[in-house]
Amino acid sequence: MKKKTLALLLAISCALSTAACGASEAEEAEAPLSRANEAREGLEKEFSEEEDDEEVEEEPEVEEAPEEEEPEEDEKETPKVSAMSGELSDDLYDFQISIDGVVYQFPMWYSDFEALGWEYDGDNTQTLSSNQYTAVEIWEKDGYEVYTRFANLSMNAAPYAESMVAGITLEDYHLEDCDWEILLPGGIQYGVSNTDDIKEAYGEPSRDYDGDLYYMMAYQMDNYREIELYVYKEENALLKIDLQNLVELEGADNSIDETVPELVERYEAPETLGDDFYAYTAQLEGVVYSLPCPVSVLLDNGFTIDTANSDSEVAAGRSGWVDLRYNNQTLHTMVENYADYATIVENCFVVSMKSSAYGPKFDLVIPGGIKVGDSEDAVKKAVASFNCETETSDSGYTYYEIYDPDGSSLDSYIIVVEDGSVSSIEVRNSEEPEY
Repeated sequence: MKKKTLALLLAISCALSTAACGASEAEEAEAPLSRANEAREGLEKEFSEEEDDEEVEEEPEVEEAPEEEEPEEDEKETPKVSAMSGELSDDLYDFQISIDGVVYQFPMWYSDFEALGWEYDGDNTQTLSSNQYTAVEIWEKDGYEVYTRFANLSMNAAPYAESMVAGITLEDYHLEDCDWEILLPGGIQYGVSNTDDIKEAYGEPSRDYDGDLYYMMAYQMDNYREIELYVYKEENALLKIDLQNLVELEGADNSIDETVPELVERYEAPETLGDDFYAYTAQLEGVVYSLPCPVSVLLDNGFTIDTANSDSEVAAGRSGWVDLRYNNQTLHTMVENYADYATIVENCFVVSMKSSAYGPKFDLVIPGGIKVGDSEDAVKKAVASFNCETETSDSGYTYYEIYDPDGSSLDSYIIVVEDGSVSSIEVRNSEEPEY
């Protein structure tokens, strides 16, 4: 059976919990991240290379260099040097590098990097959504190339030209015969320093790799905050530096725009529920919806937001969470902000609805008129002409998963059958609507 992690594990979790206690259904297997900060955590899950993104924990800004004052020996701290200062810090984790006499502080704004004489080899009008980064961007100066990475950690979408340059890669292949002096903190020099020099300056690496051609040493502060140093064995010299520091710069656009997105205004509720599972319609508490559906539409139909357990705003192009209350029941659901600006949760789209014999007990009906309590025969009849996969667990629960083979692998209906009748139904569709 095809694995759609969120929906199917949710159903399996329900079955296991029910079998264990016979009284209540388990909570979702994939627990929500911290409500207000969910869209900013876990880069590796929410950040993507202009696709999915993965979230980054907020990091403190780099401090300005303190006034020159000689502290006691046991109180000395490494000075923090501001971007493009004339003096290179002694701390590797300040994420600085000196190139041809100029100190670069990463991250730095695109405009600041460009002002140092670099020419971007690409289209800088392309857009990064909130908490997105790119993999490889090529810049040229004096006939030599370096690679960088663009990142947008703000709440709003931004073109490349207004994003951060969050790191740099220099390697011998592109810098052959280049006479720039390239220095890292602690006196480590590109093309000169070797493994012993680096370990003497920085200590043992956070991780390393001993290959046939080079020895790589990585000094890591956090996810996406590290420096990789490659000492090539034939030359016994540092010939590649890969530095990245994905933290938000001061001045990022984190404004919230409450303007109702045009996509929300264009939403029209379907006239009837119908029998088409590929339409992703559902009737909730007597009202027919097409998913995804604006949060504001549910509010107009009597639902209220549990503000204590919901995000108040969602970043551009990102997801959040909301708890919608109706008749003493709570619909805990993910919402998507399809706008290119950060906005309030009311302007986002609900992407899933659920009802279960064990709670939440909503009056939820899906295509074919299927609802909690219906017979398994009714389910089989309703899904007969649609793409449906089934699986029966050892505990006797049968799972029906109906999905459009031409759609997203994450969007589907999940029907759980227990003792011959429907005990749980859920519909999920996060595809941005086209209307």
